[in-house]
Amino acid sequence: MDITPWLVGHSVPLVEMLDGREARAIRQRRLLSEGAPVLVCFTLNMAGPVKVHPLSEETFLAGMREIRSRLELAQLAVRREEMLTPSWGWEAYFLIDADCRAVKRVLTALEEEHPLGRLFDIDVLDSGGNKVSREEFGYPPRRCLICGETAAVCARSRTHTVAELQERTLQLMITYFRREGLTPSLIGRICRMALLQEVYTTPKPGLVDRRNTGAHQDMDVPLFEASAHALESYFADCFRIGEKHAGAEAGELLQWLRPRGQEAEQAMFSATDGINTHKGMIFSLGILCGVCGWRSCQSGAWRAEDLLLASGRAAQPALQSDFAEADGKTAGERQYLAYGIAGIRGEAASGFASIRETAWPFFQAKLADGSTFEEAGVWTLLLLISRVEDTNMIKRGGREVQQQMQQQAAALLSQGTAPMQEDVFRLDELFIEKNVSPGGCADLLAILYFLWYLEQLHG
Repeated sequence: MDITPWLVGHSVPLVEMLDGREARAIRQRRLLSEGAPVLVCFTLNMAGPVKVHPLSEETFLAGMREIRSRLELAQLAVRREEMLTPSWGWEAYFLIDADCRAVKRVLTALEEEHPLGRLFDIDVLDSGGNKVSREEFGYPPRRCLICGETAAVCARSRTHTVAELQERTLQLMITYFRREGLTPSLIGRICRMALLQEVYTTPKPGLVDRRNTGAHQDMDVPLFEASAHALESYFADCFRIGEKHAGAEAGELLQWLRPRGQEAEQAMFSATDGINTHKGMIFSLGILCGVCGWRSCQSGAWRAEDLLLASGRAAQPALQSDFAEADGKTAGERQYLAYGIAGIRGEAASGFASIRETAWPFFQAKLADGSTFEEAGVWTLLLLISRVEDTNMIKRGGREVQQQMQQQAAALLSQGTAPMQEDVFRLDELFIEKNVSPGGCADLLAILYFLWYLEQLHG
């Protein structure tokens, strides 16, 4: 299992992790000073330097819901609750007016019984700050994620590698969320993962990546990260809108999605100080999320092709209305009038034909052949550049330059072997020299990543 697609988060250095432990201890002392009989501290057991990523966030929130539910069911009164989201790991605290042993018994049962329970680290402290032991109630010490041995023994002897522990952790999360089904929150996090994975994929000719900012002087990776975070709630809302109108025809969805999309544009511009990082994704991925919600009430197996085709029906009204009276005021209208190229509206209205017919099967084949996720992404981006009439490239460099860049990408792919990293670096330099950026193809790559994550978590 390639774990890198899932670990889209900040890698916490040791000094920051130690600072986090100290901050946690100080917070516990402050909360205990408020005089409640019991303090519950909740974190996740996460091996490795990436302590927070979209799936870990969703796992943490699942744990929070379960803790609240079990405490309420046991009639254990919560005086106050605090939740924090630092980079070294999300944490929550519950001040409870109850007997500490009763609280420990309830929450240890949660750790033992819940499918994600092995990832939950729930400490129960009495008023003096002493931890109540699970062994007082006949429960064994926490077991190793991998072999079932006592976890402390495996940790001391370093029986398992960090990568093995991370893989097992992710398997537990993925299995759980596949079983639970799609929710607005999960869809929002899938979209954030897809947007982040697109910008992290390196190298990408002419585009912002971990190596450089491509042909862009006003964008960088942190800007795209801020934009992806700002848009997460929008994508979740699109899913809700689709759910709400599950009885409508797919072609009717756009009228309800568009007002929320206009709000999302403003959120993006606020997060990026006016820079257009993801306007195309607000349209295309918003439609896909809406259709996911619309389809969530329907029975039957999920297939990427069905989702893309239904999204095409949802996008048709945009193509018909936006270009019906095109007068050349916008770059998109001018390209439509001059070349008949409909850009992202046309791509979406076709049911994302470039992805459905070409990029998606190509990407899947590369993964099956042993390419890493990132390698398959770079390959697929080159394929998209070579096939798609990218309106962003035409806008920046003109039609002739766009066609030249298509030919360059096609030449790399025609070698018959994987392009060497140096070859892609040289192509990147050429894109920068020509000041062109295949932003439309980057959007399609992000949609492809969205489909992959959706397949893993929903199937």
